[in-house]
Amino acid sequence: MATVTNWIDHLSAEEVVGAIYPGAGSSETLLVIVGIVLWIGWHILTNKQESEKLESMARKKRGANDYKNNLTDW
Repeated sequence: MATVTNWIDHLSAEEVVGAIYPGAGSSETLLVIVGIVLWIGWHILTNKQESEKLESMARKKRGANDYKNNLTDW
């Protein structure tokens, strides 16, 4: 296995062009896109679930003091 003793000489060599670690470039872009899609999807699903929960609570028409009656489905 080759070792590098001087990084400045190594990085300025003609055979070394671009990033010095494997997978740089396209794989990072793909991971960023996948991450953004998952993040947006998570927000959409969370919004949908919270809206359903709030709508079901609104249909019950509970008063401000109903929690004092020890309701199990509050």
